[in-house]
Amino acid sequence: MNREKVFKYIEDNFEEHLGRLQELVRQPSISAENLGIRECATLVRDYLNCLGCKDARLVETSGNPVVYGYYDAGADKTVIIYMMYDTQPVDEPGWIVPPLEGRIVEMPPFGKCLVARGAINTKGELAAFLNACESIKAVGEEIPINLIFVAEGEEELGSRHLPEFINEYLSILKRADAVFFPTADQDEKGKVQMALGVKGIVYFELELDGKGWGYGPTEFDIHGSNKAWVDSPALRMIQALSTFTSKDGNKVLVEGFYDNVAPPSPEDIELIEKLEKTFDEETVKKEMKVERFINDVHGREALLKYLYSPTLNIDGIWSGYTGPGTKTVLPHKITVKIDVRLVPNMTVEEVIPKIRKHLDKHGFNEIKIVQLEEGYGWAKTSVREPAAQAVIKTYCEFGYEPEIWPHMAGSAPFCMFNREPLNLPFVEGGIGHGGRAHAPNEYIVVGEGGPTGGLITLEESYVAIMDNLSKMLLKAKKT
Repeated sequence: MNREKVFKYIEDNFEEHLGRLQELVRQPSISAENLGIRECATLVRDYLNCLGCKDARLVETSGNPVVYGYYDAGADKTVIIYMMYDTQPVDEPGWIVPPLEGRIVEMPPFGKCLVARGAINTKGELAAFLNACESIKAVGEEIPINLIFVAEGEEELGSRHLPEFINEYLSILKRADAVFFPTADQDEKGKVQMALGVKGIVYFELELDGKGWGYGPTEFDIHGSNKAWVDSPALRMIQALSTFTSKDGNKVLVEGFYDNVAPPSPEDIELIEKLEKTFDEETVKKEMKVERFINDVHGREALLKYLYSPTLNIDGIWSGYTGPGTKTVLPHKITVKIDVRLVPNMTVEEVIPKIRKHLDKHGFNEIKIVQLEEGYGWAKTSVREPAAQAVIKTYCEFGYEPEIWPHMAGSAPFCMFNREPLNLPFVEGGIGHGGRAHAPNEYIVVGEGGPTGGLITLEESYVAIMDNLSKMLLKAKKT
């Protein structure tokens, strides 16, 4: 493939390519609110048809549809392109522009940025990857690998129905040699960070109300003065929550919680030793607006804690009156949202039984557990896999020595492709930057000349990644 010819086309068609990103973020697709989901899925399907996919369709599930497409390049190797078209809600205060208008904003030190919900998580990358594919064809070249597109509409809901699609299309998916997730992997200083896996997750709610407990208000909140002679479900729940961790909140006391935690592998240790030399913890803290890590850990110790510690985290609690001013009530119900992050070799199936056993052991059998998602396990790909090496090679070709993380501490449904029944190497990558996912003023850098790549660089990196994937996967087959 003549990369330079493709790159020039990308540079010459910047405005048109930016327009596709804006079109996609302007189409709502908020899965938590079921807002615009089918319309967005249809838009993505239409994009795949325009690319030339022989088969592009909406695959129905028990929830939101998966957008499937197959592009036959007549190549020897096939790669699944994993994408997501759903986003988080937009109700946060503090947006500097309307979150669904897709405006371009000057953001120092980056320059021109697209500020919108989904800009970096991950409609921006989805549209940029399709732009890259179309650019290859526009100059008379052929995409160097066959592409199986899988764009789901429930990633923000825990990918709850993606297994239905995988089971239905298993025979097709098994044709693939690897899975690639288009991302933008530069931090705000321009350093490329590459993660080779993810933690797993289980998400659930704890509920307690007076009716189910047999104590406290049974149907509605009552006057706060009644606490003198009526029990409080809210205080009862807080007592239960206090048993889950040590007093500092940092060690989980659920019996057996750490039983299956695997230590870092020799390959992990090798990567950590390299990672600690370039790990910029001050930039990480600055991006998150935090002053310090737990116990003021630094360097290697911080990395090991971050990557290899399972967590039990309270995401939210609500009960009673939470509006302005005062309203004295004794709430009849309290709900707590909790996520548990899983490291190798923990399993999704072990979490809820251990939580149930813990609550019962401490006398809180009246607290109800509502598992919101089935959850999914951890996933990892070896740095030595040809697919991983193809992405690393691309970064080096663009002048970046990537900072390689054994896995990230966040979660994504990679295990559905990375483990049984497909067992495919799963890699992500792209040279670009964005931030504030799930927060106001989510953005992706589109202009060039700042500390990071913009839309042109991102699309060119996708072209190079596809080129390198085709070569290195084929070379691995021959050897």
